Amino acid sequence: MPTFFAADGRDETEDLARKQAILQNSEVFQALIQSVPLPVMVLNDKRQVVAANEPLLNLVGRLEQGIVGKRPGEVIGCARWKEGPDGCGTSRYCLTCGAVEAIMASQGCDDRVTRECRVMCESETGPAAMDLRVTARGIDLEGERFSVCSVEDVSDRKRLAVLTRMFFHDVLNTAGCIQGYMYLLARGGNGGSNYTERLSDLVAQLVEEIESQRDLTYAESGDLAVQPEAVHTGALLMDLRTLYAGHSVAQGRQIALGDIWDGPLVTDGRLLARVLGNMVKNALEATPVGGTVSLDCLPRQEEVVFLVRNPGVIPENVQLQIFQRSFSTKAPAGRGIGTYSMKLLGERYLRGRVDFVSREPEGTVFSLAIPRLYDRPVEQSPIG
Repeated sequence: MPTFFAADGRDETEDLARKQAILQNSEVFQALIQSVPLPVMVLNDKRQVVAANEPLLNLVGRLEQGIVGKRPGEVIGCARWKEGPDGCGTSRYCLTCGAVEAIMASQGCDDRVTRECRVMCESETGPAAMDLRVTARGIDLEGERFSVCSVEDVSDRKRLAVLTRMFFHDVLNTAGCIQGYMYLLARGGNGGSNYTERLSDLVAQLVEEIESQRDLTYAESGDLAVQPEAVHTGALLMDLRTLYAGHSVAQGRQIALGDIWDGPLVTDGRLLARVLGNMVKNALEATPVGGTVSLDCLPRQEEVVFLVRNPGVIPENVQLQIFQRSFSTKAPAGRGIGTYSMKLLGERYLRGRVDFVSREPEGTVFSLAIPRLYDRPVEQSPIG
């Protein structure tokens, strides 16, 4: 069976039971993995779980017999494992998975291999992100090859680093512009009214950036309150175009309103503007000088679909990780949070669907489909 990355094939029940027995009969091995405070799973050469320690079982909330024979992504609930021809490790999304890389590397050597991976999991309330550090080491017991894998959840550390870096970057940039215009006003230079108008725009932008960070922090902790209200799509998109036309990322670029259904819906207008604003900002960053970003709004049965288009095409390796928290192409350390927040706010809190298509010659289109009438409460539970 052809796969996109790791090999297919799984052990039969008898082979799994035999390999389980090898591990269970080794008192030293059992003592070692049970003494490790981090979650640990032991895999066979087909990347299937044959043993796990208590922290791992507590993490996934299952008994050992419920995970034996499964692969790591299937155990932790990765949203992509079903998309491969043979489960975890075989889909095109697995090409960028550090966990699969570490496991495969450990099977061919006796050294410790550590990789980080970003996992989007499915939960009852929508997408949930996890940042994991996976360390794998291969061992041989009674002629069989195993990989011992420890799993460290570094989500909080990554989340704080990304939010802090993004907050300082965006807020300091805007504050620097405000400082510059204040200096010009103090010098009594020509164009005072223009400076004042620009200062007003920059202050609005600064407030928006601070509120964006606040909302994302509350959203991840489950403390973000949804406040449905009557929203008119035409007015919302006009305001959005006005706001981002004065943004630094829009210099030399145009924002056009295309096919706009100007009608009412009931939703949280502030969160809707936040999601669409992130789409517009990302589209502007991806558009060359002289290019145009277009906004559309279309009615579809009981839904309203918002579309944000730009002429660029996202590379394949980036498309595979586009909604992962902390993934970014902007810097090695990454500021990636915009697309992730689209998914989190748009799906968990607005009860919609966020997706994208990126290909030649159409370019890239991000979409948000939300119900016209928001009538279901959000279950408040933390993400990641």
